[in-house]
Amino acid sequence: MHDKTTTPPDQPFVFVDPVSARQFALACKFGETALPVLISGPTGAGKEIMARVIHESSPRARGPFIAINCSAISPSLAEDILFGHERGAFTGAQSAVPGCFEQAQGGTLFLDEIGEMPPELQPKLLRLLQERKLTRLGGTREISVDVRIVAATNANLRDDMRQGRFREDLFYRLSTLSLRLPRLAERPRDILPLALLMLQKHAAGREIPRLAEDAVARLLVHAWPGNVRELENVMARALLLCGGTEITAADLAFDDDDPVAALDPAGLTGAPSLSPRDNYRHLEHVRVLTAIEGARCREEAATRLGISERTLRHKLQQMRRAGLAVPKVYQR
Repeated sequence: MHDKTTTPPDQPFVFVDPVSARQFALACKFGETALPVLISGPTGAGKEIMARVIHESSPRARGPFIAINCSAISPSLAEDILFGHERGAFTGAQSAVPGCFEQAQGGTLFLDEIGEMPPELQPKLLRLLQERKLTRLGGTREISVDVRIVAATNANLRDDMRQGRFREDLFYRLSTLSLRLPRLAERPRDILPLALLMLQKHAAGREIPRLAEDAVARLLVHAWPGNVRELENVMARALLLCGGTEITAADLAFDDDDPVAALDPAGLTGAPSLSPRDNYRHLEHVRVLTAIEGARCREEAATRLGISERTLRHKLQQMRRAGLAVPKVYQR
């Protein structure tokens, strides 16, 4: 089974923390070229989101964005899915079918978990990167492709190279540009904005409850082994568990049994230190981004926020001066 999408993700871009904001700026810069990009980072950290930032920042933004999880593809079907087949290539192949590379013509192909690509297909991928041509399964005709490759991995591909599981020449071709997406725990200022956006995503029309002070503290001290994916699970469950208009620490059920997460947050040391002023600034940042995302123009976004268009412009300028990331895809 493979994941193939051309629609924008449900999860918005959130790069408030200086650590992730730097990576966001780098991704936007990478979008200006057509060179391959290799994104590394732990599972659930948002590598596909970053790949979409690269796509949206590029001249290919109006083209398709095709996402494939290499670990979810059966090795026996991988060549057909990626490169396509000609009529009669195998029993039941009654017509020619283009693969994902052709479907991504003029756009971006995101190859997630690239380290899981079958060894026998790695030379074909290398040839495509070098010559920009492919041959369908069962065919002899070369087909030119114009596609930007963005790959991602949560593994150490250098170890895989040493053990013969991944081609060295393919690694260096894919990592012409490289970007590391850190764990959520390494970018703590992203936690609260993401939490609020997840609440909005799963609220299903109901009033979005506020986060109580003890819930905020609990979110900030959790280790987040599941990264952004775990945070979404926690907030979706909190919506079900909270009994009113406020989410407390008691409503937060985490994906693991991490004993650190169960401790009284007030007794923990080393937690990210966010002042009330900083928290307010981050929450306002989320509110502004959410309004821009759902609006057709800046005037409509200002109306949603209950402010003038001039005030909205001023807020965006303040956010940029403060080093907060303002994705250009939201500046409509």
